[in-house]
Amino acid sequence: MSNRSCLTTGGRPCVFPFRYHNISYSACTWRDGHKTQGVPWCSLSVNENGDHVNSQGGRGSTWDFCSGDCITSHLECSPVTPDCSNSSILQQCVESSVSTGDHVATWCVTMRDKKHGGEKTIHVKCAEDCVTYKEEGFLGLCAHSGPECLMFAMASLILLIITLVTVFVLICCVRKKKGQDQEMRIRSASIQPGDRYRKSTAGVLDG
Repeated sequence: MSNRSCLTTGGRPCVFPFRYHNISYSACTWRDGHKTQGVPWCSLSVNENGDHVNSQGGRGSTWDFCSGDCITSHLECSPVTPDCSNSSILQQCVESSVSTGDHVATWCVTMRDKKHGGEKTIHVKCAEDCVTYKEEGFLGLCAHSGPECLMFAMASLILLIITLVTVFVLICCVRKKKGQDQEMRIRSASIQPGDRYRKSTAGVLDG
């Protein structure tokens, strides 16, 4: 049914729920964003089964861009590991419900050449062996990131350790130097003012 609380940028009400790629959507979706300039969209027309009606009319005919008043699914994309059999796949994207956090859909982003030159990204079904980097990353960092981030995190940790060791050694050296200076002052203060004179006089008398 039409949702008057969610109007498109063209001023038309979105139809919720609508089914697209066998997924039921109750909010605006990012799916196939390569066809919508990366803007979330919704269906304006569904058939008797609730499936989105595709047409050749493009935007404004059976779909349109969602406005800021509409609820849009949460989208999180992560780079896939080099183990993916499809080397053209760049990322895996997971769409989830904003209200419940439930999983809605998963797809992959791949790079393909345009017919008239250049490259474009499109959404495709993910291969089974295409997985993302571990969510926990390194010490809680670099979640959903590639190996470059992990290498940077490791290098940063090593540099931090070296810096801490250097500071510790400097502190020890400063304390040792202060201890030696204090010991010299104590020795100097323990010599009586007439000790040197008495020693020199004793040497003359003994001679």
